[in-house]
Amino acid sequence: MPSKVLFASARLPQLNKEYSLTYKFKKALEESPLSSMVEKGNIVAVKVHVGDMDGGGYRFIRPIFVRILIDYLKQLGTLPFITDTWGLRHVYAGIQNGFGYETVGAPLLPANGVKENFFYEVELENYYHLKRIQVAGNVHDADVLVDFSHFKGHPSSGAGAAIKNIAMGCTSYRTRGEIHQLEKLDTVGRAFQEGMVDAVRAVLKNKRGKAFYINYVMDMQPICDCAPWSDLPIAPDIGILISDDIVAVEHASLKMVDEAPVMPGSVAEKLGLRPGDNKWLKLHGKDPYIQVEAAEKAGLGSKHYEIIEV
Repeated sequence: MPSKVLFASARLPQLNKEYSLTYKFKKALEESPLSSMVEKGNIVAVKVHVGDMDGGGYRFIRPIFVRILIDYLKQLGTLPFITDTWGLRHVYAGIQNGFGYETVGAPLLPANGVKENFFYEVELENYYHLKRIQVAGNVHDADVLVDFSHFKGHPSSGAGAAIKNIAMGCTSYRTRGEIHQLEKLDTVGRAFQEGMVDAVRAVLKNKRGKAFYINYVMDMQPICDCAPWSDLPIAPDIGILISDDIVAVEHASLKMVDEAPVMPGSVAEKLGLRPGDNKWLKLHGKDPYIQVEAAEKAGLGSKHYEIIEV
């Protein structure tokens, strides 16, 4: 059976509020399997990227969508918190960027603790490059992980969304450094992306049936949210994709962006990219489909999926 990927389109067929992406996102959550994953009283880690620490970037997930997710998790009787890496200093940056309790309705906690020294060592039996992964303590201890990723470009992997958000955001600074060291092994980003899959396997090791993935395929800028600047998106807004299959949601997101037209005035237009091109490969010289194929081979999900539009 193909994996199901729920799709809330950014396009409005009619100028009515029920067709707005905010309403469609809530509907998609209600139709998703998320409610069957959680139990009343569960602690739910919501991994987001709260932006850069210099205040120069601005194309991250809009806090209103995080609030919709948090409100739904509370409705299910859970205790959600949002989290990101880089310790307490990133909490301050996140609050400055609009991710405080007053805005999203949940506390913002550092994934690895205030000084990034709270993690669990997880050993893998099967792996590509990294046998031991240091998994962020607050993510490891949560009952459920909801990964809410901003889909965007990345110079090391072509593009980054759920796999990168977990691999580089739910691990220690040592593990992140080890993954980046893998870039020296080739020029196409293969080892780096396989290392990210190793990290995802470790993070999900105690989350079997308790991990959920949301890709925010909007404001698709060429570079990661950690950069202290933002550029024009390479393609128009597409929407939000949801699944309990990380491989399916990543593959579907990549295909939708590749099939989309380019944004006028963007770097994609300057490079002469067209619908159907592997846009991120041509932008960064790294093929982002490598991570999807590596994740499928690792048994994390399937590229065989069906899109269900809400």
